[in-house]
Amino acid sequence: MSRKTDSRAPGARLRDLLARRQAVAVPGTHDALGAMLIERAGFEAVYMSGYAVAASHGKPDIGLISVDDMVRHAREMAGAVSIPVVADADTGYGGSANILEAVQAFENAGVAGIHLEDQVAPKKCGAMSGKALVSDDEMAARLRAALRARRTPDFLIIGRTDAMTLFGLEESIRRLRKMAETGIDAVMLTSLSSLEECKAVADAVPIPVIHTVAETLRPLHSQAELASTGLGMALYPITFVQANVGLQQRILQTLAETGSTKIFESDMARLPDISRMLGVDRYAAFEADVAKGA
Repeated sequence: MSRKTDSRAPGARLRDLLARRQAVAVPGTHDALGAMLIERAGFEAVYMSGYAVAASHGKPDIGLISVDDMVRHAREMAGAVSIPVVADADTGYGGSANILEAVQAFENAGVAGIHLEDQVAPKKCGAMSGKALVSDDEMAARLRAALRARRTPDFLIIGRTDAMTLFGLEESIRRLRKMAETGIDAVMLTSLSSLEECKAVADAVPIPVIHTVAETLRPLHSQAELASTGLGMALYPITFVQANVGLQQRILQTLAETGSTKIFESDMARLPDISRMLGVDRYAAFEADVAKGA
């Protein structure tokens, strides 16, 4: 009952998206339903956001979610869609041996690639204070471990730095260039605010650069504006989280105050439509074929 039609590996397709240097927009989510919605909306990849996964467990993004839980979410998402899934792998969950296990677990889960960051473990969300970064040598060792652990070059290894809020643009670029020297496939930088910063990073780093968009935290730019800077990809990691929490708070407050959710009904997807999207008709047809011996 597979829905995958592209015979190329997910990583190969992801590599093509990054190579465009057109800031391909990739929304983030924590689960298979979100991934399905992203694919149905026409996006070419989906991001498994560590913040979103942690939030779905009722936890802050401070390194509390285990590699097993992260891989489980990634496997469910990759199994639900035909587009590539990029997964947050935090700091790699330990030393080189732990990174080996994590890389191969994510690879076996069917995702297109992962990113590893240069924070001291336990990590924190890039938007939080109190972060600390490891040395160049330790980060290079993490990336080398990931590169050696992967079974195929079609599983992408991405290096991420959270240096921007701590040390600024120049140090961020220096760290990204050091990461690129290890032979990884792309790099990721959080906390960029201006198009000028985006362009400076994209111009200075020899491999594709991934930008993270953060509504309510930093200025927003259109996809066309971001594409003009030469970025490889623009992730939207917390869009769903912020929108869902905001809407759910409004619905709950209205229900508590008025005793009804009627004013929100026009914004809700119809239950039969959701069921069809989830494949109820496909499973019913399969069961009918089995029942009649087809």
